[in-house]
Amino acid sequence: MQNNNKSVTFVYGSDDFLVDRRARVIFNSLCDDQGEIFVFDEANDLSRDIGNAISFLDTLSLFPENQTVWLRTAYFLGESSLPTDQKDLVLSLFESIKSAHDKKVIISTAKVDRRTKIFKDLTQLATAENVDIDSDAGMSTVEQFASDNGMAIDSDAVQLLQSKCGNNARLWEQEINKLSAYAFGRKSTICRDDVLSLTDDYDTGNFFEPMEKFFEGDLDETFKSIDKYFFHNTDARALLSALQSRNRTLIQLRTLIDLGHLKIFSHNFSKNDFIYASKFFHMENLSKTTFSVFSQNTWYLSKLIPLVLKHKLSKLLGFQVLFTSAFDEIIQHYQDQKSIIKGLAVKCACRL
Repeated sequence: MQNNNKSVTFVYGSDDFLVDRRARVIFNSLCDDQGEIFVFDEANDLSRDIGNAISFLDTLSLFPENQTVWLRTAYFLGESSLPTDQKDLVLSLFESIKSAHDKKVIISTAKVDRRTKIFKDLTQLATAENVDIDSDAGMSTVEQFASDNGMAIDSDAVQLLQSKCGNNARLWEQEINKLSAYAFGRKSTICRDDVLSLTDDYDTGNFFEPMEKFFEGDLDETFKSIDKYFFHNTDARALLSALQSRNRTLIQLRTLIDLGHLKIFSHNFSKNDFIYASKFFHMENLSKTTFSVFSQNTWYLSKLIPLVLKHKLSKLLGFQVLFTSAFDEIIQHYQDQKSIIKGLAVKCACRL
């Protein structure tokens, strides 16, 4: 990427919390929170806000602490079509940024349209940081949150936390703060059991734990998790949907293993084997969907391998039939959902 002005940093991504957090770190590293911040609010007059920023950038600074400026929440970068007068103002802002050689400039936004000339010009002008989360970046972000609290967190705990909270970095930080306070003084590493005990299932309707227990085959623990699920929920269909989704993934992994497309070593598989298999079945570059294992994250899939190895393909196919039958039972006997799910757990455990 071309970088014509190393004094300008552009931070962008889809998560406003992570964008703001990263831009704040850069801002503090440059001026220890003593610089100027211009916040662009969609409720305010954009022409006025940009005009104020241009005026500051064009004015020679007499004080060292005023040599860093943060153009925060620059939402106009997400507008695919700005009015002509506002577009001209944005171009004037860029010209001021280019000529403000006595200042360091940070621009941050979680609203970007990468097709626009404005975005492309800015990535050429500045050192650009994209803070969008992929699996690796998500893991390192959670680990950084733990480190900020003086704690470590193991990889299984990270995976479970992300499963419970979804792709919500703000929730990750809140939960890590809670888990760190719980573990502080007793141990230095947050583990999977801590997350299982203290973190709610924000993203999954409280069905993550019973789903895990179903496939582990511990009937007593499965019953406890079902009781906990129905304490918060009245409808079992979301849980059944999650069970079917997990089972579909297990079926596909088991099939690939049985056909020899995935060779297992140390309860893991080769990413090269997985890539080759996706090309063999013409399934590469798919959008993420629970219906295709080839669209799933390989790190997540690797965590399922010990579970896959516990079950033969015939048993997994049998589970899918039982899940479908349970749906039919719930439709016919809506008031007996809890007992139907416990009966399903017994039937599944008998097949293990």
